[in-house]
Amino acid sequence: MAGEKKGFFSRLKEGLNKTRDNIVAGIDAVFYGASAIDDDFYEELEEILIMGDIGVNATNDIIERMKEEVKKRHLRQPAECKELLVESIKEQMYAGETAYDFEKKQSVIFVIGVNGVGKTTSVGKLASILKGQGKKVLIAAADTFRAAAGDQLAEWAHRAGVDMIGGADGADPASVIYDAVNAAKARKVDILICDTAGRLHNKKNLMEELKKMNRIIDREFPDAHRENLIVLDGTTGQNALSQAREFGEAANLTGVILTKMDGTAKGGIAVAIQSELNVPVKYIGVGETIEDLQKFDAEEFVNALFDVKTEESAEAEDADEYSSDRTVDSTDGSAETMAADESEERDKSNTDIVEVSDTFGGNTAENDSSVINSGNTEGSFDTNHDMESATQSDSVEGNVNDDVSDETVSDEDTEEKPKKKKWFFWK
Repeated sequence: MAGEKKGFFSRLKEGLNKTRDNIVAGIDAVFYGASAIDDDFYEELEEILIMGDIGVNATNDIIERMKEEVKKRHLRQPAECKELLVESIKEQMYAGETAYDFEKKQSVIFVIGVNGVGKTTSVGKLASILKGQGKKVLIAAADTFRAAAGDQLAEWAHRAGVDMIGGADGADPASVIYDAVNAAKARKVDILICDTAGRLHNKKNLMEELKKMNRIIDREFPDAHRENLIVLDGTTGQNALSQAREFGEAANLTGVILTKMDGTAKGGIAVAIQSELNVPVKYIGVGETIEDLQKFDAEEFVNALFDVKTEESAEAEDADEYSSDRTVDSTDGSAETMAADESEERDKSNTDIVEVSDTFGGNTAENDSSVINSGNTEGSFDTNHDMESATQSDSVEGNVNDDVSDETVSDEDTEEKPKKKKWFFWK
């Protein structure tokens, strides 16, 4: 079955089928059905783009650019405008040359979003991407409210081959961030990725807690490059914009991770986000496996959305096929070779779980070597944990979060200095 797995570009193209059917079919009807480039032509095109979740502002910008180019190029046939549309969308979605500068610096990545959008899985996948670039990565498990959140993230940390620091259930998330920041500095970590509890964007006390964690990072790690990524569910369409606006008031958003783009009819939201919020989409997810999150490429996305045949897209598909063929070839070896490969893979993924002393935050480097009984119930987890059940627990997360008292975030002077608790370090 492994040999049948498609490459990312092919999966992206396939995942956008519903969006493509929702948008492109109507657009083609306008381009090839209209008799002239007139007001009726533009109105029909505008309606289709808005209905495709591309957004009002983005649609208006696209239409205005198209009108200018039509006049400049003296176009007469509606079919000639399709290329203009594709070019305009690509320009709007371009993230810029500095979008991934955080990869080259000592950085703290803060991952936020509402319940159930895929924050925890996105953190694990992002860690895997950065680890593959040769970066030393540390994960902070600051979601201390949701049941099994620590176990779920620990599993992803193992898959990615990175270290993780977390706290006991119900611990102050700001304290977890505090200790993780100090651990990152002591270990000279390249990138610290902070997972946070899902919170509804209209819950004031939880948004204040988010601000508190940001203040701790600013105070304890002022030299670090800051990256605040919001995770948005691609299936929610225009509601994703509302979420991003509210979270933007609590944290300076620098990018978007757009998940669940496999099979949604609302993929046009990727265009709207860039235009309406001036926040670039930096990563896009098309599946559940660790390699199903990739850097966002505007050229590749729009080509897949409109099924544009280019030399680059052909090369991407060829690369996908080559990768698939290589996977098939790798399964043709002897039983002994396969057993050896499996053993090696297990050796890579297996790491010990250790409990760090109560004074972890005070002397991180020294406590790295202090290993206590790895069989401790508090620090262990089931490696065969059902990821789906962990994810399903998101449905009750909002109720849990609602019970957090305002007192948690009201006394900043006393609570920004964390109390000493037991933290768990997965190595």
